[in-house]
Amino acid sequence: MKIILFNWRDIKHPKAGGSELYFHEMAKIWIKIGHTVNWISGGWKGCKKEEIVDGISIKRVGNELNLYLFAPFAYFKIKDKPDIIIDVENGLPFFSPLFARSRKVLHIHHFHKDIWFREAIGKSIKEKVIATMGYFLETNIMPLVYNNIKIITLSNSSAKEITNEGFGKVIGIVPPAINIKINPKIKRTKFPSLLFINRIKKYKGADVLIKAFLEICNKEEMKNSILYIAGDGDYLYELKKLAGENERIKFLGYVSAKEKYKLMEKSWIFINPSFKEGWGIVNVEANYFGLPVIGSNVSGIKDSVVGGKTGILFEYGNSRELGSKILDLIKDKKLRGIMGKDAIKWARTFSWESAAREYLKILEEI
Repeated sequence: MKIILFNWRDIKHPKAGGSELYFHEMAKIWIKIGHTVNWISGGWKGCKKEEIVDGISIKRVGNELNLYLFAPFAYFKIKDKPDIIIDVENGLPFFSPLFARSRKVLHIHHFHKDIWFREAIGKSIKEKVIATMGYFLETNIMPLVYNNIKIITLSNSSAKEITNEGFGKVIGIVPPAINIKINPKIKRTKFPSLLFINRIKKYKGADVLIKAFLEICNKEEMKNSILYIAGDGDYLYELKKLAGENERIKFLGYVSAKEKYKLMEKSWIFINPSFKEGWGIVNVEANYFGLPVIGSNVSGIKDSVVGGKTGILFEYGNSRELGSKILDLIKDKKLRGIMGKDAIKWARTFSWESAAREYLKILEEI
C-alpha cells in the first residue's frame, strides 16, 4: 500500500514526543514489509524541507501554527495518490476529508478539550485565542468533518471517551510498544529516589508531584531523598519557582534516551501525574527497568499502569494522596520488589512488530 501520514511533528522535530515515536516505529516496519510511507508534518527553523529517515519520506511545511494550512498543498505535490491516509489528531486533525478523496482513518491519541484551556492559563492573549479556536475546532467542527470516518486509538479509556462523546466509530485499539535494546543494569540509589520524565507542560502534572514531595520530603523515611525531574517545556519556570530553594529537587532538562535509561536503572519509583494521556508509553519504559509507577487515575495512564500490580493509581491533582502513596511504597521494600517483577513481565509483552502488524491489518481492511 501507499500510505500518507499527516502528523504535526516527525521524529526529528526538536519537540518530538510519544506520537512521533509511535508512528515512526510503525512506519519503519510497514516499509520493511513492503509498503511506502509519506509523512507530512510541520517544520522548524533550519530544518530540511524534505528528508528520508529510516525509509520514511518526510515532507515538512510551515510551522506549528500554520502547518494545517500548508499540509494540503504538500499532499497535492505527491505524484502517487495514496491507498490510505492516516490523519493524526494531536489536539487538531488535518481535516483531510475536505481536500482528499482517498480512503482514510482518523487516529486519535486522546481528546484535548480542557487541556486547551489548562495550557492557556497565565499565557498571553494570543495563546488564549489559539486555545479558544483549538477547542472550538476540536469540539464543534471536527465531529462534522469526520462524521463517517473510521477511528483508531491507543487505549480502552480513549475509545470509551470517543464513544461517550458520540464522535464516531472506533474500529481499532492499538497500544504503543517500547524499543529498548539494552539489558538493564539495575543499581538503585542508596537513598529514596523519585523520577519524573515527560514534556514540561502544565497538564503533565509535575507541579502536583512537587507539591507532594515538599509535603513529605522531611519525613524520616524520606531522609536524603531526591526528586529527579527530566524534560523541557514552557512550564519549567513555574516548576522551578514552586520548588524554591529545595536542593533535593533536581531539574535535569532534556535527557537523551541513554540518560533516561540510566535514571530508570537507579531510581526507586517512577511517577506520572498527568491530567490525561493517550496511553503513557513512558510508564511501560519505566516498567522495563523494574520501576513501579505511581500514576494519576485518568484516561491512558490507567491503561498503561496495572493498578495494584505494576504500580499504583491516585486521584489526579490530589498532591496529599500522591504523597501518601509515595510514602507507602517507600516504606514497603517487599511490595516494591513484587511490583517491580510484575512491571518487567508487563513491559516485555509490548512489541512494535506485533503492534505495527495489528495496525496494518486494520488499514488493509479499510
